[in-house]
Amino acid sequence: MKRKRASAMASSSSSTVKPSRCPEEESVRCWESETASSNGTRPQIQSRSRKGSKTRNINDVLKDERSKISGINRILGTPIPVNNNLTWRLLKSHMRIESYYGTKLHSALNAIHECFEPSKDPYTNRDIAEDIVFDLESDSELNLRGFYTVVLERRDDDDGHEEMIGAATVRVNKGVAEVPLVATRPQFRRLGMCRILMNELENRLMEFGIERLVLPSAQSALNTWTSSSIGFSMMSEAEISELSAHHEFLDFKDTVMCHKILLKHPIVSL
Repeated sequence: MKRKRASAMASSSSSTVKPSRCPEEESVRCWESETASSNGTRPQIQSRSRKGSKTRNINDVLKDERSKISGINRILGTPIPVNNNLTWRLLKSHMRIESYYGTKLHSALNAIHECFEPSKDPYTNRDIAEDIVFDLESDSELNLRGFYTVVLERRDDDDGHEEMIGAATVRVNKGVAEVPLVATRPQFRRLGMCRILMNELENRLMEFGIERLVLPSAQSALNTWTSSSIGFSMMSEAEISELSAHHEFLDFKDTVMCHKILLKHPIVSL
């Protein structure tokens, strides 16, 4: 299993980025100040990429993947009401992106940076989060391409302004979705916002035939992510090895890989 790590950008006191907690569920990357280091700095991350081998017939893989991605792409940009004045939306950066959605992606990136010490790719010296959110090409040995960005916003009934609450990044690969980054802005923590964002994401992934959701959990978040109300479980080394044989995904230093089975019987056609 090949791992590639990304060291962090210059920060106030340390060189790696670690995940912190969401309001009610301590997250992979639902960052909060409570898991900041003892010297008071924001959480930091070190990432690496696990690369899988190709064992399935490539035509079968491509057909299955196109089916799932096609379904996901149908809801790109569509505002989905989730609770009172809250809106959930799936975005993806591309060359012809409308400025309206580009603004939302910038807001999502800002939410991530609010919760994160800036982290740079050691191979390119570029901002890892920015490369993920904007799906930017680079010469990095880390595979940061192919991510969607999920945003949760609150709409003001008076002027219609949409305020960013939180964001997550998700990538789909052969029936498995990975969520390496989740951020809830400080003023919206402990209000259940991360749970709302993740619940809607899980519902949409199941709708499009995604069988499993994978995330790297901070040690301090394990009890919450693996609680009965959230439903994740820690992955054994054997499970991680099996997943890595067929998928490429990001994980992070000092985290524990967790997964959640979404569909026991995957949808064949969408």
